[in-house]
Parts: sequence; structure tokens; C-alpha cells
Amino acid sequence: MNRSAWGGMVALGLLLARIGYGELEAFDAAVPEWTVMLLLTGGLLVAMLGVTGMLGLLGWLPRVGER
Repeated sequence: MNRSAWGGMVALGLLLARIGYGELEAFDAAVPEWTVMLLLTGGLLVAMLGVTGMLGLLGWLPRVGER
């Protein structure tokens, strides 16, 4: 994967975490607490994987379309 794909993964993870944080800060949240925690932890995990990929530590992953 190239750097823009990893950067997109980081941005997606931070967006998910931000949505979770926004629901956490909402006074009358419409979603349950476990959904908020899933968004927060999942988003931060995806962002961490994206940063690790940008550093080149996930170079062993097969590329899309490569056989």
C-alpha cells in the first residue's frame, strides 16, 4: 500500500474516534455506552495501524491485486 492509503486509514481512524468522542460528550446520547467505546477504541486502533503502516513496519502485507 502507498502512503496515501495509510494516511487515509489514519484519517478514517481519527474520524471514527472523533465521532465516538462527540457521542460521549453529548448530553443526551442516543447510542449505548458500548457503541461509544467501540467507536473510540476501534478508531484509535485503526489510526495506530495506519501510522504503523506509514512507518513501513507493515511491509509484509500483500498488496491489493498482487498474486
